[in-house]
Amino acid sequence: MKTVVKGKYLVDVINGNIIEDVHIIIEDGKIVDIKENSQNKYDDEETIIIDCGDNTLMPGLVDAHLHASLNSKREEPISLQHSQPPVVKVLRGYNSLKQDLYAGVTTVRLLGDGDGMIDKYLRDAVKEGLIEGPRILAAIQAIRPSHGTAAGIGVIADGIDEVRKKVRETIFLGADVIKLFISNVSQGDSFLDYLKGDLTGIAAYTKEEIKVAVDTAHSVGLKVSAHCIGGPAIRWALEAGVDSLEHVNLLEEEDIKYFLDTNSYICDPNLILFFDDEIGFESQGNKSHKWDELPEWWHEKVYIAREKTQNVMKKALAEGVKFALATDLNHGLLWKEAKYFIEKLGATNAQALKAITINGAELCGLENEIGSVNIGKYADIISVQGNPLTDISALKNVSLVMKEGRVIKK
Repeated sequence: MKTVVKGKYLVDVINGNIIEDVHIIIEDGKIVDIKENSQNKYDDEETIIIDCGDNTLMPGLVDAHLHASLNSKREEPISLQHSQPPVVKVLRGYNSLKQDLYAGVTTVRLLGDGDGMIDKYLRDAVKEGLIEGPRILAAIQAIRPSHGTAAGIGVIADGIDEVRKKVRETIFLGADVIKLFISNVSQGDSFLDYLKGDLTGIAAYTKEEIKVAVDTAHSVGLKVSAHCIGGPAIRWALEAGVDSLEHVNLLEEEDIKYFLDTNSYICDPNLILFFDDEIGFESQGNKSHKWDELPEWWHEKVYIAREKTQNVMKKALAEGVKFALATDLNHGLLWKEAKYFIEKLGATNAQALKAITINGAELCGLENEIGSVNIGKYADIISVQGNPLTDISALKNVSLVMKEGRVIKK
């Protein structure tokens, strides 16, 4: 059966322009034709017409760094969210992923939710049609050293041999991406211990441990994502071939050339957490990090990382480093991350749209299948009210969500 999606405008995210009066022809979940300035009439009874009126069509969004079961809006510390049993995490993850989907996100990378393999179960349930959700690339189990940060997210591997073995085990479990925690350490298991270890440049893995993980993953064609806030681990990871570094909020100017030399991505720069008044670190809306209850030394760490994020990342973007945006624990708010990418890092609207579509698709290794509206790609299509090339907040108003030619929200 043929489906035609009609829209007044279509965003070409690759070239950063608008195409008018578009008809997108879909068969078997894929785009088979795109007619510009079209006045075509479809009289056959078997063609389904979806008319989005004056809305703007664009590709489904890609959130390149998510933790399904964690949510900054939840009245519960992150450490307690980590410690929930797997069945609770799965149920919470399903609800959060549905929120992402209805906000226009049709593809996500899930980068760790502990040792219960909930990423795998959610991914497989979506594939089998048991639940509704975005397309999922699952890390299945993030890998960390025994003194590393985020104990509730990762499984432990220490030393070159253990790291190699754990990566191989994760491959066997069916991972789509390997996730490492290569910076930040914790000296204790309390929430304050976690915060003391967060937002630092202390390396958690050695250069040799990082390299063996990357070599093992790349040998079977899997990409590697590494949590890394700053310090020498940035350089070690990029020299080893890590495909994306997550957060890097303590990036130094001398690190920029390593990104440019390796063509690696900065992913999930945590812009909502540092800059948003409603759900950021200092807001009352962030239930998992209650600003007024946290010590002054944590406030100072946030201030330093915020300054680095705005000033050094702005320079990285200007020099051509590639970005893929994400929401981490802030489900359904990818549009807001794009907003701060523009306002705080100096991106154009076109750059912001690329960072939540085709860049994310490339980072996932799916640029030939998703990330833009082109013939031969999956019909992951959304419509928004307004023109996001002139007003990024148009992404708040998602009217249509289509994934592989199937209407999810209309």
